Amino acid sequence: MPLSIKPYISYLDKSFKESHTRSYIMAMQINMHGLTFSIYNPDKNKFIGLQHYLFDEKKTPTDFPLLFDLVLNEYPWFAYPFMDFYCLIQNSFSTLIPLPLFNKQHKNLYLGFNHPFQEDHRIVYDELKNTGSANVYYLANPLAEKVKEFWPNARIVHYSSALIESLTVNFKNKFDENSLFLDVHEESFDLVYFKENRLFYANNFLYHTKEDFAYFLLSAMEQLTLNPEEVRLILMGKIDKNDENYQLISQYIRKIEFIGDNKNFHYSYVLDDLRRHNYYTLFNVLQCEL
Repeated sequence: MPLSIKPYISYLDKSFKESHTRSYIMAMQINMHGLTFSIYNPDKNKFIGLQHYLFDEKKTPTDFPLLFDLVLNEYPWFAYPFMDFYCLIQNSFSTLIPLPLFNKQHKNLYLGFNHPFQEDHRIVYDELKNTGSANVYYLANPLAEKVKEFWPNARIVHYSSALIESLTVNFKNKFDENSLFLDVHEESFDLVYFKENRLFYANNFLYHTKEDFAYFLLSAMEQLTLNPEEVRLILMGKIDKNDENYQLISQYIRKIEFIGDNKNFHYSYVLDDLRRHNYYTLFNVLQCEL
């Protein structure tokens, strides 16, 4: 592993002050491929910064403590106390359970039914109040311990919990039964669908090629009886019009759009050039009840 790490993307508003981190909220998203965090100033209701790190190779949970230290070496304020801190854990080891059926004493059984055992991980869950479900998932011990060492007040949640809750809040009473939400990551994507204004379907798919990507998406749509000619596919995450995944699915799906900004927040001018749909969940976790 290199002895230093530099951000792939770095935007900081000139109003940002290292000495004022206790007045800011940081939200961080981390997976095996990268680390991203946003900085929000609640006094101005404005996002004032974002940094995105791409790892040179796929990491393991045991690498995270050193990676955090490398960021800290470049930016000492990275580990300063913040008013609030959200850490979004992005992995494919999660399972949604309706709350009426959920018993926290059996959370290992729910997860074990769908996912292999993960060593040096703990089993935790998020309660999704707006959808009436619990999201049970594996959380790597080295990552959880390092996050709590740096930010004792951190709220650690699964990425998919924040995604589902943010969509529920932002689109409440606005769901069109032909709308399908697709959030793309390096080796997987999340698909979320609402019916009769309630969460109806949420799943995560692993893919290796653009053909895998299109196949899993179209198969899920067929399962949901969504017509590719009529469905409104709303994209976010790691996808743009020049991506091969986009170019392939656009041959089958007519109505494709990128999710817009949350109008409840303001964004610094330094973020004007940022494709903000790439970071939808990171920008929207602040309004989630998690």
